[in-house]
Amino acid sequence: MVKEQCEGGSSTTSVSSSIFCFTYANGRRYHADRFHRADYFMPNDDSEQERLDLYHHIFLTLLGGKLGTAPLDNPQRVLDVGTGTGIWAIDFADENPQAEVIGTDVSPIQPSWVPPNLKFEIDDMEEDWTHPDNYFDYIHMRSLSGAFQHWDAILAQAYKKTAPGGYVEFQDYGCEVFTSDGTMLMGESSEHPIGTYFYHVMGAANRAGRPLIIARGMRDRLIRAGFVNVVERTAIWPLGPWPKDKHLKELGKWGRMGALESLIPFATLLLTREGWTLEQIQDLCDSVRKAHDKGRYYCHGWFVYGQKPKAEEIPL
Repeated sequence: MVKEQCEGGSSTTSVSSSIFCFTYANGRRYHADRFHRADYFMPNDDSEQERLDLYHHIFLTLLGGKLGTAPLDNPQRVLDVGTGTGIWAIDFADENPQAEVIGTDVSPIQPSWVPPNLKFEIDDMEEDWTHPDNYFDYIHMRSLSGAFQHWDAILAQAYKKTAPGGYVEFQDYGCEVFTSDGTMLMGESSEHPIGTYFYHVMGAANRAGRPLIIARGMRDRLIRAGFVNVVERTAIWPLGPWPKDKHLKELGKWGRMGALESLIPFATLLLTREGWTLEQIQDLCDSVRKAHDKGRYYCHGWFVYGQKPKAEEIPL
């Protein structure tokens, strides 16, 4: 059963009341204003917000406490695309009090008490960006697999809004899962529960026009958009505390938790749209949990950044 409910915003909110309309389905809450009804397949309820904050911790652990990898030099204007709970933007604003930081998202789930140099905007970044051209010194995008239909258009907008010499950075987890010997678990013929899960979920995401595997091609997309000095880095992301290395073991503890917390939210709306029952989805996810208890798995963290040419380097 699907039902809709609209919640009032605060008196200081300057956005349409439709922004505060949500769809409730299968026991979860989804964003559903009149422009985005049932469009994005991830929930935005309290459980999802906790999952997003958990992944913020995982990314920080992966990067040794750093918020990004681009070689920034005293950035003055920063944009966080798809800010979610706003936790990355809050941390960045705290660490860079000289910077004006803006976080954008379609869902109004960000806190009210934030650093004075940070503001949140409710905006659909698949439409024309409202910010001035050549404005941002740093545009940050993280955990946006499945968020957009037209990535080339998103990066074209990012290029347009980045100041000459500024950076755009993309961070994400790769959805391809490997065993500890490097075997990728993917495909319909896979007898492994993890491979079966991703075959169905990724297929449904592709049919919905919101593919999950985007990190692998991001370097080429940035180059096509016009960025230079593009750097791609991958890092092992254990999905369990099986590595001997102390850092990787700690990362794996959180990585496993994040992976298991992601099973239901990624699968539910995508698969129920295609006729799956909640019981079938639960059985699929339970089989993945059991596999995690027995095996050693990992994925990759992807970090890709590119620089907009400096003014004297931009071809006329």
